[in-house]
Amino acid sequence: MLDLNGIPVVDNHCHPMLLQQNMDALQFRSYFSEATHASFALKHVPNSVYYLWLLRQLANIYGTGRAEDAIIAARNSQDSESLLRSLIQSANIDTLILDVGHPSPDECYTPEQTSSIGRCRTAKMLRLELLMQRLIVEYADFDEVVERFSAEVEHSRKNGYCALKSIVAYRTGLRIAEWTKDQAVRAFGEARAEAVEKGQLRIAHKPLLDYLLHVAFAIAAERGLPIQFHTGYGDGDLDMRLANPLHLRDVLERPDYQTMQIILLHESYPYCQSGAYLAAIYPHVYFDLSYTIPFIDKLEMLAFTRQALSIAPASKLLYSSDGIYVPEMHWAGAIRGRKILAQVLQEMISADELDEQQAYRLAQQILHDTAYSVYGL
Repeated sequence: MLDLNGIPVVDNHCHPMLLQQNMDALQFRSYFSEATHASFALKHVPNSVYYLWLLRQLANIYGTGRAEDAIIAARNSQDSESLLRSLIQSANIDTLILDVGHPSPDECYTPEQTSSIGRCRTAKMLRLELLMQRLIVEYADFDEVVERFSAEVEHSRKNGYCALKSIVAYRTGLRIAEWTKDQAVRAFGEARAEAVEKGQLRIAHKPLLDYLLHVAFAIAAERGLPIQFHTGYGDGDLDMRLANPLHLRDVLERPDYQTMQIILLHESYPYCQSGAYLAAIYPHVYFDLSYTIPFIDKLEMLAFTRQALSIAPASKLLYSSDGIYVPEMHWAGAIRGRKILAQVLQEMISADELDEQQAYRLAQQILHDTAYSVYGL
């Protein structure tokens, strides 16, 4: 079997880890499902194939039996920093590219702390919808919001961000339309009224959201800024019908946006073939292979990895975990991602599609090199 353990991974999409890692089994379980109903942590997560696999792996690394209680006790016996350090180091992680918009920064290690503790590199992304929400809450004038939004996106690299990220799939879907300024202003009035009434805002006002995204796209294209899009699999407030990356066609076809590198997250699961197709057709589209979230089993991971490598050039594929809350996720993604990729590439060697040297070079691109290029690391 091809051995990829020596390749340090760049996790091109993940989230910060909680400062407080001491937790009971129910809290730990709750992080391993996108379902939010309490019954899942109580009854269903312990019966998911992914979680059962994870417990066996953690039993090995913590030196315990496979009982959940023993594993939770072993992790809780370490302080949070030791836990983070040991798992990041064990996974041979080179760089974590963090969406610092979630969870709340008050609850999490900063990128700088993570880098110091984990002895790895970190970079961060600017989540566009959070920026929009903050500005609409703070400012009553539409033009001022657009001006300040433009300035923050324009200075994102200077402010330490290596990329932008949009979760528009969660809010109004990936069919991002073009609206007139008058239409956006009317939607702004509704959003601003909600912000004043509630003191906060969850932006889901399509003309306004799409309008501001186009403002960001123009700047990103001019500055060569990459942008990540959530696509496919998500929790219950996502309408999966609107998360198919094929809805991005109008954005992808714009000639003036083709200097903006676009990364389709979560292998667009279950729209894997569609996402890989877009990466194979459009020069500025890249396809993310996420090996922790979605929480799917090895057979499905093998399937989407085969599809991606069969359709798109390996130089268009990027590794990630989407790890969040607990360092076990970032660790598990790296461990499993290497093994899945090695198995698929070995199959391709056996089928005489590749030789071993070619396969290793493709793995190096997916796990490390392409992310360095795309994000300017």
